[in-house]
Amino acid sequence: MSADPIPINRLARPSAGPETTKTAATIMLGLVIRDLRIDAGLSQAQLAKKILVSTPTVSRLETGDGTSQRRTVEAAAKALKADADTYDLLTVLAARAEEPEWFQHRFNDITPSYLKRLLGLESMAISLTAYDVRLVSGLLQIPEYAACLIRTGLHHSEWEDGKLELRLAQRVERQERVLGQAEPPMSIFLMDESVLRRRVGPDEVMRPQMAHLRELADLPHVVIRFVLLDALIAGNEASMAGSMAQLQFGRGGLPDLVYSEGYGKADYFSKSVRTRDPQEQAKSSSQKNRDYERHLQLLLRIQGEACASPEQSRRMLEQAIKHFS
Repeated sequence: MSADPIPINRLARPSAGPETTKTAATIMLGLVIRDLRIDAGLSQAQLAKKILVSTPTVSRLETGDGTSQRRTVEAAAKALKADADTYDLLTVLAARAEEPEWFQHRFNDITPSYLKRLLGLESMAISLTAYDVRLVSGLLQIPEYAACLIRTGLHHSEWEDGKLELRLAQRVERQERVLGQAEPPMSIFLMDESVLRRRVGPDEVMRPQMAHLRELADLPHVVIRFVLLDALIAGNEASMAGSMAQLQFGRGGLPDLVYSEGYGKADYFSKSVRTRDPQEQAKSSSQKNRDYERHLQLLLRIQGEACASPEQSRRMLEQAIKHFS
């Protein structure tokens, strides 16, 4: 059985298209600058000296850590002798990077800081693999199920101040932005078998949630599989901690990413990108690739060694519907 049935040769979404997110534009901008600098044979310190900024400023620009000022981007493009097409691309990316992310207008105050990078990138993925240990994946939750979860996480004083409705609206919009696209990502959702029995709300909530999952399982771009309780899985703490996701962005796009969430925090792992110094490249690539591959292999092992087949998972959902009927 293949652990990764999703084709990875699909082209990335347009890097400067109308649907490009602020987060994606910021990262792509940095990658373009990094490539130009390496092709020019310059170190970060040398480029910083040419454009009269600090070396950490260039480093942050290349890694997409924060929003760089447009004049810095323009100065770097000129110093690195970007051609007309590349200069136009950088201009578009810089403009998009200055705009707010989709959740910042209404939902910024209720969005955990560790989640913002994921929310800014997942709609750009061409394939997505998610693993959830205890609950239905957030992208698959119906409003009633989500409302029960959100309500139990709020203090009683917050029930009447609109936070419940706001968090619910954010979850619905997130689902629409990812799975409601004209070309949604090919998605595999892995959930622990206990999700089928863990009661989040009354039968009137659980039954339609299970029915919703059963309907989604028939969509051509969605695969739902359950991690069997009696299956042996990797004894890694990440496999039991919370949720994980792998985002693939396609050829010519952002570096593939693995997201690992714990209690109140999350870690992001991506493939390394090239640097000018071979020793620096070897050191950076070795550590980053080890971290990325370790988490990716865990996801693949769970999928390949511990999951019910998609067909069996559909039957399990049908049994869950009957259980809550």
